Amino acid sequence: MSTYTNVPFPPSCALNRELLKPLSANDNDSSKLESGAKTIQYIPGNPGIGLLPNEVYDHLSHELATPLLDELYPQLWLVAKKSGHHIDALHAQKVKGRSIIPTEDSSLHLIWNRNKIYIKPVPLFLLNHEFWVRYLQPPKRALSSGNPSLIPENPEPTALVFDRPIAIGFMRSYVSLVKSPLDFAIAKESCLIPADIDWIQWSIFINHFRIVRDDEVAKRYHYGQMRLSRLNWAVRILRPQHTRTRWFYENPYWSTSEFMERATFPLIFLFASVSIALSSMQVALSVPTDRLWSHIADDHELQEMNRAFWLFSIAMVLLWLLTWVLLLGIPLVALCSQLLWGYRNREEKQSTDTSTV
Repeated sequence: MSTYTNVPFPPSCALNRELLKPLSANDNDSSKLESGAKTIQYIPGNPGIGLLPNEVYDHLSHELATPLLDELYPQLWLVAKKSGHHIDALHAQKVKGRSIIPTEDSSLHLIWNRNKIYIKPVPLFLLNHEFWVRYLQPPKRALSSGNPSLIPENPEPTALVFDRPIAIGFMRSYVSLVKSPLDFAIAKESCLIPADIDWIQWSIFINHFRIVRDDEVAKRYHYGQMRLSRLNWAVRILRPQHTRTRWFYENPYWSTSEFMERATFPLIFLFASVSIALSSMQVALSVPTDRLWSHIADDHELQEMNRAFWLFSIAMVLLWLLTWVLLLGIPLVALCSQLLWGYRNREEKQSTDTSTV
């Protein structure tokens, strides 16, 4: 069995084939390096980051780690469907009116809000087979418990080991994002995939992540895309330690004017509806009720007018109440039904997990 078995894809499918410079002197005679082959002494795609294990670990943590979502994991069933494949393809995101926003912040990967979704581009080093062999191998204990021959003959000296399931989960998310040539074109247009890769190469490469199971990925990738507004409420209620602010998972307002623009319409609607209700109540109270339904010949027309005003005022108050019941009740019912579904799905997921142990 070849030594690349623990890498999700074989060397022939790697989309980046730059050779990494060996760290140890006794590894210069490696058979995989051709004579005169050019090597690089930095992470593929990041010339400023060297190949020392601690530097690589820090860079991987900055690029891929999601500590806040990991901390919120026990309560994420309140936020989204617990399924790593709950991810709309890029063309479906467009159909739903969402623009693709590339981001280097891994905590925003697959987070959507209103008419946009944040997606982290594929780092070039995750397309390099040798990088996986050197820095993203499973723990040696797991390797030796399976087949000792799978341990690399000349392992690089490492001080820290990055959590490999995070990288695998991230790459698996692209299985759902890019499913067709149209998705691939959108991905390249949005700078999510390197420009020198074609559809056939990508399909062969990403197909190796299609069979990845949930127990092989990080907990964050047990979930797919998540709504930012719900994550904001989760942060406000649960107060996790890794949050940057107490009120937002990610602050959606970058200026006071933008906040005021979005807050103006709800405030105007609230003010107008309350004003109409109070005016209607005032009219209803000003009309003497003891003469509304009595028949007096002297002021019959005035009595009919008072009755019409009174009935119209009562109708406006009832309409105001009905409007607010619908505005608050429908979202509340929808939220409760989703929470109930999420709780039931969470229980089913836990029972299946315990049954497989």
